[in-house]
Amino acid sequence: MMIDYCKGQYTVRDMNGALFGRIDEDECVRSGSAPRFRIDGDEFYTLDGVLIGFIQSGIVTTPKGERRYIIASEYGKRSWHKK
Repeated sequence: MMIDYCKGQYTVRDMNGALFGRIDEDECVRSGSAPRFRIDGDEFYTLDGVLIGFIQSGIVTTPKGERRYIIASEYGKRSWHKK
């Protein structure tokens, strides 16, 4: 079952755990008030429409298989591990 990230509040972190941005009940990942990326279903895009990767189990992975970002709900702890 795919998570609708546009219907909740989430943090987005890089693979080292550094805060990158937030999703606040819409399709944009923002850093402060500035939009940085857009989410469409399980796809993660630049604002110019370039595909960055796909979201699966809260991990954004590029088409080449590189893990880029972690998306976690702000309403519950989610464990993740760098692999």
